[in-house]
Amino acid sequence: MNVLTLLFFLSVAYAYANPGPCSGNCWTHDPGFFQRVSDGKYFRFATGNGIHVASADSIEGPWKEDGYVFPHGSSIDHPGNDDLWAPDVHYESGQYFMYYSVSTLGSQDSIIGVATSPSMEVGTWTDHGWIGLSSTSQKPYNTIDANWVRIGGKPYLNWGSYWHGLYQVPMATPLDLSHQTPTNIAYNATGNHDIEASFMFEHDGWYYLTFSSGKTGDYDQQELAPGDEYRIVVCRSKSGTGGFVDQKGRSCLESGGTTLLASHGKVYGPGGQGIANDKKLGLVLYYHYTDTSIGLSTDQYQFGWNQLRWKDGWPVV
Repeated sequence: MNVLTLLFFLSVAYAYANPGPCSGNCWTHDPGFFQRVSDGKYFRFATGNGIHVASADSIEGPWKEDGYVFPHGSSIDHPGNDDLWAPDVHYESGQYFMYYSVSTLGSQDSIIGVATSPSMEVGTWTDHGWIGLSSTSQKPYNTIDANWVRIGGKPYLNWGSYWHGLYQVPMATPLDLSHQTPTNIAYNATGNHDIEASFMFEHDGWYYLTFSSGKTGDYDQQELAPGDEYRIVVCRSKSGTGGFVDQKGRSCLESGGTTLLASHGKVYGPGGQGIANDKKLGLVLYYHYTDTSIGLSTDQYQFGWNQLRWKDGWPVV
């Protein structure tokens, strides 16, 4: 069965909604996405070089490429500091905070940094460098794909990619960790442990942990078995700090996870996701994907978004 035939059957079986409209510059990779508090303008950030910045007055676009957060790379003296990954943005006390990853492909020698801006506009970002979180082969985790979240009024940082999965630690300030022992919150015990890109949000008394499962990048250069490509998975917990389970009650520390969005139709390998609380649309799932009618390479990734709906206490697309 070829890829296009497989995608047709997947779309029939799961009936996922197609991405919402996008016009203008719709390329993205591991998007960070935030709506400016003052005027509702949309900003989209993407992995690559100094972190790409695009903006629009509507989630549908037209999206305009504005430049880079760090045109000359990060101040962190570490391999990969000119090719930054996985921007995650939140707003706090009149400032926008962006966490980003410094690493190289396939490496566990990784560092998480942070920058601030009063507006998210190009040219306004201040790089504060390392936040005190890094990883090496002596640690069970890989410190990339940071995600800031407030749980019970307290800030936490989630991160993780492959190795022993996703981790969490409470933060003393937005620029520093509290140096407490990290907690493992999700793990895929199968194969090469391919989960990453955690993003957590709260809804109706539950904390929902989304993450990307499967292989990503340059699908035009690798042969994957059907279903091995990226998909978006969700677990939930009452505490937000542990005990995550999927819709069948399986522990997400034991390879559990309910698929929220997978390949369907022309959409292949959706992932690198986050959740935005849009002022008009409510909770929105955003992500990158490849459109099989355009191409499967990383430089052809597209920006996807869908409103979230709810069924029996679980988000659906």
